[in-house]
Amino acid sequence: MAGVTVTVDDTHLDKIEEVAAHLRRSGMHVDQVLSEIGVISGSVPDDRRQLLHTVTGVQSVEDTATVQLPPPESPVQ
Repeated sequence: MAGVTVTVDDTHLDKIEEVAAHLRRSGMHVDQVLSEIGVISGSVPDDRRQLLHTVTGVQSVEDTATVQLPPPESPVQ
């Protein structure tokens, strides 16, 4: 499963919950729906990722970046 962030286009912001439901039916596990900014975050199996681009209202699909800091006792900070 890959983490993804989906941006909803301006014409579908008022229907973001419907877009999220369609993404779920397309195989995405939705973690958050941020209706104020038009973003839906979650994860999707690699073989289903391309389907997300076909959902009506989806402007873009981007991989979620993962950041890991070294432990506090690490010599490099």
